[in-house]
Amino acid sequence: MIFATARHHRRAVFHLQDFLMRKFLAAMLISAAPALADDTTTSTLIAEKGLGAAMEGLESSAPSPDRDMALAAVRFLSGVEQAYQARWRIGATEPLIPAPILGSSLPGNPSPEPMRADFVNGLAADLSASMQSARETLPEGDAALVLRLPDLWLDVDADGRRGPSEGLLDLALMPLPEGVDGEIRFDSADTEWLRAYTHLIEAATTLILAFDPEPALARNIELAEALREQFSTSSPDAQSDPGMKREAEYFGPMIDRIAVVIQTLRNRPDKARISEAAQHIRAMIDANRKFWKLAGEETDNDREWIPNDRQQAALGFDIPKGAGQAWLAVLEDAEQILEGERLIPYWRFAPGHGIDLKHWLDDPQPVDLVGWIQGSAALPHARKGKTVSRDSWREFSGIFGSRAGLYMVLFN
Repeated sequence: MIFATARHHRRAVFHLQDFLMRKFLAAMLISAAPALADDTTTSTLIAEKGLGAAMEGLESSAPSPDRDMALAAVRFLSGVEQAYQARWRIGATEPLIPAPILGSSLPGNPSPEPMRADFVNGLAADLSASMQSARETLPEGDAALVLRLPDLWLDVDADGRRGPSEGLLDLALMPLPEGVDGEIRFDSADTEWLRAYTHLIEAATTLILAFDPEPALARNIELAEALREQFSTSSPDAQSDPGMKREAEYFGPMIDRIAVVIQTLRNRPDKARISEAAQHIRAMIDANRKFWKLAGEETDNDREWIPNDRQQAALGFDIPKGAGQAWLAVLEDAEQILEGERLIPYWRFAPGHGIDLKHWLDDPQPVDLVGWIQGSAALPHARKGKTVSRDSWREFSGIFGSRAGLYMVLFN
């Protein structure tokens, strides 16, 4: 009974990981595009030769707003591709944690390399550099790009050929609706959307580096090596419990991931990196506001990615009127929490008391998960004041219902 419940929980965790990653990838699909506003040459090049060839072609072409936006977009996707390749090389093809890049399922690797303790730190640093490179290339002012979603693929196994599971639509488990060709044109408003996403991903990678998972991964690798040594030297006549072996194989990887996360959060985070991550969130909010302002001023209706109230989405999904303003209200709440103007409600605190996130950001401490759940670790960051209400989120979720999570990831 206990193991059946645990298996159900494990399936639920993996389903959540895959759900989050599918939504992240779906939101990310617009981020590679050709060099001219109505020319699919680069889209075709991606389809036939991959992102590397597209990047070389764009880097060798004359700069222009359209070219720069395409180059920024390809650099963005190339960063994601490189992160997937790093995971594939060590055989980390199952979801690791429910987070962008680390939470997706990938094609299997029959001959993985050994994992190093600095793997996650290296992945985070490289991905952060890719986001910076993409953002620095984004043009100012008018630019327009076109892409065909079926052209896009990530060379997960780095063999230079498109495999059956390497299409971006395949990785996102997002088949195109019937009658939709997958061609999208995006413009200067969507430049701010992509800028916001680079800040969001870099905030996440900076947080990872701030807490430094390398020591926890080193302990996990040490355990794995010790267990291999035990099994390789076990006496043939030693008693064996087949059920225990199956449970170890089934639950072990999940327990390892949980242990690495818990142990990493116990590290004292680097204060400078915590401040940098918070600044990326502020920049993400600012770019998001610019996106909705520019999108709201558009008067065309040409293969739109995220439409305003007068436009239609090219992929056929509906965005109800007022959704943009509702999302901006959610971001306003987030900004007030970040600046300490509003407190985070806590389940054990009295009305008029909450957690001051800015207090923790100014003096970041190790995160004791049990203490935070129970309340003793939250108490040093508690104070009297106005807590953020749930009204903005209720309005946003009321507009989208069960799809609120998808649109939250889409809007970033």
